[in-house]
Amino acid sequence: MLYIIFYIRILKINNYNFIKKLKNSIQAITMKTKQHKIFWISALVASILMYIVQYAVFNDYLGIINSFFGKIAFVPIQVFLITVVISGILSDMEKSSRLEKLNILIGTFFSETGTKSLKYFSKIDSRIEEIGSKLKVTDSWVDEDFKNALNYAKDRDYTLNASKEDIIEIYEFLSKNKEFLMRLLENPNLMEHEHFTELLRAVFHLLEELESRENLHESSDNDIMHLNGDMVRSYRLITIEWVNYMKYLKNNYPYLFSLAMRRNPFDKSAKTSLK
Repeated sequence: MLYIIFYIRILKINNYNFIKKLKNSIQAITMKTKQHKIFWISALVASILMYIVQYAVFNDYLGIINSFFGKIAFVPIQVFLITVVISGILSDMEKSSRLEKLNILIGTFFSETGTKSLKYFSKIDSRIEEIGSKLKVTDSWVDEDFKNALNYAKDRDYTLNASKEDIIEIYEFLSKNKEFLMRLLENPNLMEHEHFTELLRAVFHLLEELESRENLHESSDNDIMHLNGDMVRSYRLITIEWVNYMKYLKNNYPYLFSLAMRRNPFDKSAKTSLK
């Protein structure tokens, strides 16, 4: 009973706060509307006064009329320049800035979670030698090589043979990074990248499946088969994004590409330290 009363009070407080915020928003909009009206009226009055002063000084109403219609004739060109050309340039700059921020997020994901996840998955990949040879990125790769690698990553038949110990190991790793993944998912810049959002959703689903098991040590064969399917989904999506990210690094940040290449999760001979 006390819980119900407490809950009702919370609802009342929330409703009061909502109404208060709504009222403040309406007042702010009304204030802005009034300010806009005052601005345009002031601008119109100032324009009329300037024309009156011009006529009083030069006493040339024909020149004023010609100037007035000449400026009106130029308005469509001004509108075109502002709305199409300038707005297009600003839009492209804004989009480029958003994509750059998004790529920073993707880079953070691979630094903290993505590359290590691929190492866990590739370790239980029954055809690691094949994918290792196809995705052994080098300095000599060009756009065509990345395109072929991306097509391979998309079309490849992924097969994982995870044991109970492997599943527990992956679960412990993802659990440690759960808070980091949630912060990534909350970032508004992800709206620009559907594939990366789908990737995070797949990883969260895998973690949710793992968390829902009371005891992973007692997982049945059907459970292991089901979890293998969830891991394959995450493995595939992370691999596709990894190829795209490697291409981005090679074209934009060679020094980051060098480190990422030496941390290649599909290359068993890859070493971070240089000889």
